[in-house]
Amino acid sequence: MTTLAPADIKPRLISLLSEKFGLPEDEILAGATFDELDIDSLILVELSLLVRKELGVVLAEGDLQSSFRIDDAVAVVAAKGAAA
Repeated sequence: MTTLAPADIKPRLISLLSEKFGLPEDEILAGATFDELDIDSLILVELSLLVRKELGVVLAEGDLQSSFRIDDAVAVVAAKGAAA
């Protein structure tokens, strides 16, 4: 697997959140936490599965937290991708 840079991951995650879950990109970019965006634990699990499918990065349950902002999620995906 090719290592993905955070600059490559962020727009893909924003796109997934916007297209699959109907979240406004401007709110994601404004630094709202997943909790503030009404992203619950089930959506986080779905997002983890989409990250695996779309980016080839396997996330464990709990890797993504409701307290995260988009940049936190990008950092986790980048770290997990680099470790693969």
